[in-house]
Order: sequence, then structure tokens, then C-alpha cells
Amino acid sequence: MKPVSIVVAAVGVALVAGIVWVLGPGARWVLEHVDGVAIGGPSGLVGKDLAAALDAVRGRVLAVATGLAALVAVYYTARNADTARRTFQLGERGHVTDRYGKAVEQLGSAQAPVRLGGLYALEQLAQGNPDPELRQTIVDVICAYLRMPYTLPPDETGPAEPAVPRATIAGAAAPTGRDPREERQVRLTAQRILTDHLRYWNPLARRWWRPRSTDFNARHWADIRLDLTGATLIDFNLRNCRVNDAKFDRATFTGHYTNFEQATFTNSVGFFLTTFTSATNFSRATFADYTEFSGTKFTGDAKFEGATFPDITHFMMTTFTGAAAFGGATFTGPVAFGGATFTGPVAFGGATGLERAGLDRARVAPAAAGVRQVWPPCWRVEAGANGWRMLRLAADPGGEDGGDVESAEPGG
Repeated sequence: MKPVSIVVAAVGVALVAGIVWVLGPGARWVLEHVDGVAIGGPSGLVGKDLAAALDAVRGRVLAVATGLAALVAVYYTARNADTARRTFQLGERGHVTDRYGKAVEQLGSAQAPVRLGGLYALEQLAQGNPDPELRQTIVDVICAYLRMPYTLPPDETGPAEPAVPRATIAGAAAPTGRDPREERQVRLTAQRILTDHLRYWNPLARRWWRPRSTDFNARHWADIRLDLTGATLIDFNLRNCRVNDAKFDRATFTGHYTNFEQATFTNSVGFFLTTFTSATNFSRATFADYTEFSGTKFTGDAKFEGATFPDITHFMMTTFTGAAAFGGATFTGPVAFGGATFTGPVAFGGATGLERAGLDRARVAPAAAGVRQVWPPCWRVEAGANGWRMLRLAADPGGEDGGDVESAEPGG
């Protein structure tokens, strides 16, 4: 027994013994020595008066004993309730752990329907348990799955098909090997689970004429971190999503379109050495902390119109093969385009905060007919080697003025 329990038990035994004694011969002693009432003699209590006084003492003791018994009952009831609650929590935690383990085990199956079932089981587990640690763990598992090596089928030319509905996976047959086309469906489902629960809609302002609307963010998982380093992502759609921080370093975005429009990153985000093989849209995206696009290759159009970059932003050694649209973008922190390459149309009209941008070795491909390039007024372009042009800050001596530049014939 614990020392505290021993003391409590000893006190309890002493109280019970004392109460029993007072209810018996001890009542007379209490009446004389505690209440100070004389017993017997010419001025003391005798007969019926003495009996009534002793009964009054015993009544007081019984009242005290009843109160103590009630306190003990309340204490043990609360203790039993707490024990029952903890037992329930332990059982529930064990149930969650069991469900989690079985779902993760399904992800290792060679059969696509089983893997899909595992993903949906993880989604339901996270949605039904608002514990942020559990949700982050489940997101980490899904991200780890997407980081697994994957090669698209050689004839993959069509648009991304929708994720497989839950209703279609029950009882479906699957081959023993991992078919790339089936794996594509599993990965699309994994992506959809992530983006569906990261999507966030700003609440509408309350107006007297506007009825109380449904909570559109009931499925949103807050403060989630994404680690999709090296992942192959197909038509990834993070539009209107809110993420704590994200790592997309060395990832490959493929398909027909990749969308980050109005996405919000509340912490740092990394796209180091990332490859976008399709058009990419970061329009009106909000970056709250360090933002890294160094070494990234945009082989399709890249839109950053109206995006906000409040902290350090790197586009160093970044390649823009398609159109690069930064119209209306806001840079309030240090920004660097050093070593960046622009080979297609460029639009920086209305972009702000680029007066001190790092442009060391930033270059523009030899002019092509009909390609319009609009640079910030604080930048200029000047001739370089082999028809290439170099970007400089307008404050630098010499060179051409920046601004609206429309190319001449190729090589001109």
C-alpha cells in the first residue's frame, strides 16, 4: 500500500472507533469535558434531563458521521468515475491503435483495392478523432506512401481520372502485382485525401439577412505539415488549402495542371530542385515564411500573379521554360533570382518589392518572334553572349532600360 493510503486508512479507523465510543459511554464524557455540563449533584443534570442531553450529544455525532460518510461516498464515486473514464480512454486508445495498425498494414498489400481501403480507413480514423497528433501521424503515413518510387505508365497521356469512390472497392478483384495504372488511382486517392482535408474557406461575415450557414471547414485538419520530398504527384490540387509548412524538394509534378491557387502556407515551404512538367498556378498564394524555389524547373507556364512573399524568397537557378507570370506579386522580404533562366513570355507588371532583388547571372534566352516580356521598371536587360541577355538592376550603370520588352526575330 502507498503511504498516503495507509494514513487515510488509519484516520478512518480512528474516526469510526471514536464515533462508536461516543455513541456509547463516551457521550457522558463529551457532555462533561467538551460541553462543560455538570452531571449529578444539586446543580447537575439527572434523570430525564441527563438522558435528553446525552441523546443530543449522540445526535450531533450521528450527524457528523453521516456527513463524513457522504463525503467518503462522493470521493469514491468520483474516484470510480475517474477510473472508469481512464479505462474507457485506454480501451478507446487501444481500439484506435488497432484500427491504425490494420490500415497501415493494408497499404503494403499488392492489391490496389486493399491499399485503397487502407487509405480510406486512415481518413475515417483521422476525421473521427480530432487529436492533432493522430491526424499529423496519419498525414505523415500518406505522405510517406506518396514518396515511394513510382513511374508513370509509358502511355500515360490522358488527364487525371477521378479518385476511386469508396463504393467501388468492396469485393473488387485485383492482380497480385502492382499495375502502374491501378497504382495511379491509389495515388490520386491519397492526394485527394490530403487536399480535401487541407482545403480551408474563410468564414463569411455575419449579416442579419444571411442565414446561419453550414461549417464549410468541418473537414479541415488544422496546422498540418506536409513532407512530399521526392514524391511523384499527378495533377496535384492544393487550391484554397492551408498548410503549416511543406516540403516538396525534388518532387515531380506531372499531369495536365498543378494548382496552388490561393493556397496559404503559414510557415516555410520548399520547392528545391523540384520539377513541374505541367502548367502551374500559384496565383494569389500566400507564403508566410522562408520560401525556396531554387533549382526548380518549370517546363510549362508558371503563374504567380498576385502572390504574396513576405519573407526570404529564392528563385535562384530556377528555369522558366514556359510563360512566367508575376503580375501584381508582392515581395516584402529579400528576394533572389540569381542564375534564373527565362526562355518564354514574361510578365512582371505591377509586381512590387523587386528594387533590390538579387539578379546575379540571371539571363533571358535569345529573343523569339512574338514573345512579349514585361520586366519590373527597376530591372533592365542588356546584351550577353551568344544572343542571351542578362538581367540587371536599373540602378547599375550601363545597359538597356527595363520595362516592356518585345522581342525581335530570332537571333535579332
